[in-house]
Amino acid sequence: MTPIAVTIAQEDAPTGIVTLIGEHDAYSAARLENELALLVDRGIRVVVDLSEATFVDSQTLSVLLSARHSAETAGVGFTLVLPREPYTQVHRILELTGLASAFAIFPTLKRASAAARESVNAGERMRAA
Repeated sequence: MTPIAVTIAQEDAPTGIVTLIGEHDAYSAARLENELALLVDRGIRVVVDLSEATFVDSQTLSVLLSARHSAETAGVGFTLVLPREPYTQVHRILELTGLASAFAIFPTLKRASAAARESVNAGERMRAA
């Protein structure tokens, strides 16, 4: 099974950190969808850490986009962590699909977590460190 780690950071506002490791496709999309829905339904801010993801397919992107929309509707922060380097397939698919601007993307977990706590969930481009 493709690794998906979920942790809850109990800071001033609980934040769910969902870490994707390796390749993610239709096989792992349902589990990812369930994990994200549980967090958003509970009003927990979400950070999806893509630092260790080497591949995501269109179904995984669809799950992320749907969860981001649900978070926005619920007034819950939803951010992504994706360092600028190394440039991976994840960067490429976000750029090719034009979806990079649909997400609030940060290069570090610290920045993404802070933005999620401020209910940020969409952005125009990757933010600086």
